[in-house]
Amino acid sequence: MNLSHSEQMSVLASGTGLALIAVFFGALLLGFDTNYWLPELIACVAGYEFFAFGQSQYRNWKRRRGGPRG
Repeated sequence: MNLSHSEQMSVLASGTGLALIAVFFGALLLGFDTNYWLPELIACVAGYEFFAFGQSQYRNWKRRRGGPRG
């Protein structure tokens, strides 16, 4: 799969969001104090990037198949 530069950045941001989620839950398990807004921020970043990447892949797929917008 050949990804454009913006798609690569989207994948990197998604991975970073997932890594931050893992770190957050690790901190909870170890008993560290966390900010109440941090999980919402992390989920928003990861969720938005997953959505944007999926949407770009769908648009590319529709364009290759000759869809209505391609």
